[in-house]
Amino acid sequence: MLHSPALRILALTGALAACSGPAEDISSWAHACHIGSYAMEDGGIIDVGASSETHLRWRTLDGQVGRIEAGDDGLWSGTTGWSDLPDPARFELGTCEDGTIRVTGVEGSDSNKGTGTRLNFTSEEIRIDGADVELAGRLVWPEGVERAPLAVLVHGSENYSALDYASLQRLLPAQGIAAFVYDKRGTGGSTGDYTQDFDLLAADAAAAHAAALALAGERITASGYLGGSQGGWVAPLAATLSEPDFVIASFGLAESPLAEDREQVQMELREAGYGADVLAQALEVTNATGRLLASDFSEGHEELERVKAAYGDEPWFNELEGEITRDMIIRPLWQFRMGYAFLGVGTSWGHDPVPVLRQVEAPMLWVLAGADREAPSANTRTILTALQAEGRAIDVAYFPNTDHGIVRFIEDESRTRQTLGYAEGYFELLADWIRTGGFEGAYGDAELAARE
Repeated sequence: MLHSPALRILALTGALAACSGPAEDISSWAHACHIGSYAMEDGGIIDVGASSETHLRWRTLDGQVGRIEAGDDGLWSGTTGWSDLPDPARFELGTCEDGTIRVTGVEGSDSNKGTGTRLNFTSEEIRIDGADVELAGRLVWPEGVERAPLAVLVHGSENYSALDYASLQRLLPAQGIAAFVYDKRGTGGSTGDYTQDFDLLAADAAAAHAAALALAGERITASGYLGGSQGGWVAPLAATLSEPDFVIASFGLAESPLAEDREQVQMELREAGYGADVLAQALEVTNATGRLLASDFSEGHEELERVKAAYGDEPWFNELEGEITRDMIIRPLWQFRMGYAFLGVGTSWGHDPVPVLRQVEAPMLWVLAGADREAPSANTRTILTALQAEGRAIDVAYFPNTDHGIVRFIEDESRTRQTLGYAEGYFELLADWIRTGGFEGAYGDAELAARE
């Protein structure tokens, strides 16, 4: 989320967000040596990743997550998921040299407790020539595996280093899948300016894919893209510039970026109890704000002024949020445009994903969050079902009670959510589908729709 002292411009917190993120060199952190995936003595996997200079974040393959910090007793403990709820898990970190951890109190599978030994992945660093930039990349190879499928991890909207913070670069190799991770342009060790221009980002992803193929060579059994959030737009575009064996889009949209704002506004008003008449009027507002953005402010001025005059005194009008609509209606348009000119990052507002999806020849997996507030998935599910009916090679996994990121949550009476962890089966689903090209069983409560 971007803020200005006088303006709240571009509150893009979801699949379009240019979220603020850590920029420091994590290698200087005292606990950086503990980052890695650990094989537990009873068969589980616990990944320990970077969170901040004083905290770590752990994840298990069955979706448990926590944030921990060192206590006076030498044990690391903290909160559940991304919430402020205390978690019973306790971690005893070994020395940097011995590469072990000891864990108690992790809920879920008993295999996630006891002593764990760090998995020795092979990492190879590389510099990649992208579209007028140089990207920092890394190939992570699973321990003890000669040949493996490989997934190129495509960024969401993060503006910080994937090399430092992307946990899938370890969680996939922990399941026998090679991963290629890179810092998107303008972040981490890559050059250039941060952007949300999908065409540029797709060209960079295709360059990363080519670099991964060259680096891994004949060790690769299949290769493709795995894009989360905004990566759900970028990864299919990259597939039209290359020849992947698969594409995965997770918690992304098969609609335009403007649809994200529209659907979020509609969902928020429905949750607040408003009926069809208000939803129809709100649609007029988001159509006006969307038209302005898609035309680079050349069309839609009169319509925006009309809806502000018609509905500005209505109670629901002041409750409008969405990704961008609120920022455009709470102040004069010229004022919004000043902030947008300063903070705009080339977002591809007019991008239409469906023609791109029809061009992708590789099989695709779409993983949708059924209660996604940032990228509401109902229309995307309908679009994908229609594409399946056309004979497109698309599989869909729908996790009904999850939010953006395929994460579990609790919600209080004010509809405020606290995120507890990932959906059970999510990480196994990704690995199975990459490995076999299809569903291998049940994955928690996911509703699976396989291609014919």
